[in-house]
Amino acid sequence: MLLLTILTMTACDIESPYSGYAVFFTCDIGYDPFKQATGLGQFITVRRKQGSTPSYEVTDTQGKKHVHQLTEMEARQQFQYGLGGLIIGTPSLQDGSIWAYDLACPNCDSQRHRLELDNIGRAKCHNCDTQFDLNLGKSSGLWYYRVSTAGTFVTIHN
Repeated sequence: MLLLTILTMTACDIESPYSGYAVFFTCDIGYDPFKQATGLGQFITVRRKQGSTPSYEVTDTQGKKHVHQLTEMEARQQFQYGLGGLIIGTPSLQDGSIWAYDLACPNCDSQRHRLELDNIGRAKCHNCDTQFDLNLGKSSGLWYYRVSTAGTFVTIHN
């Protein structure tokens, strides 16, 4: 009985690798720039775009920015982008599935300390100088989110 009590108490201390920040985002990976995230070792970012018109900004694998104004239906879905935004891609050292990470540095835990990606699947925080290898999946050290797929549609959620 004592062993069961100890195990139960220590189980509460296990941290979840999933981010606790609210996220809900849907996209069609059949079209660019989202399609780029399906290549092994390729990652894009998605951030809420500030302004009067609801929109988000996607930075593709080449660093080019694409602004997408939300349709009425998308606006009703009330997209949420985690703490700093999203990193979406396919780690080369995993099984070929799409992953979604939070764009904020988990060490700094601040919306304004977003990671900068290079073109080989690494992310760096310029505030604390920590580097992360996105190709490692769960072992990357980043917060990540659940990803569900239905055809070419991907939904990122808690």
